Amino acid sequence: MTTTMAVEYRSGDTALTVDAFIALAKRIWQREYDPAKTAAALKSTINIGAWAGERLVGSVRVLTDGYFFNTVPEVMVDPEFRKHGIGRELMRRALDESPGGVLFLGAQPGNERFFEQAGFRRGPTGYVGRRS
Repeated sequence: MTTTMAVEYRSGDTALTVDAFIALAKRIWQREYDPAKTAAALKSTINIGAWAGERLVGSVRVLTDGYFFNTVPEVMVDPEFRKHGIGRELMRRALDESPGGVLFLGAQPGNERFFEQAGFRRGPTGYVGRRS
């Protein structure tokens, strides 16, 4: 199913609600989310939401130290609303909201083309460390 409903982009305090963010995340990644921990995470990032009426259909969060470094922990678009430019617009707005106008991010394998189409260029290779 796809929709042609108008999308409103919000940033600041009205960008996201915890419940709407969790509902969107569950449509993309099926797992349980702790509302209190989710609220704390949202308070520590610059948030931009894409809303179709009362439904959050996309979001991007920018994690920043305010000066040296900005990164995107995730960008999400509801599967029913993909291929309509929402993700690209969220990334454009994230770049605009980033201190210094630079974003560093990693792409999950298979998603590289999305970021390239959104105007991002490949940078250094990233690594992930995990405790055993």
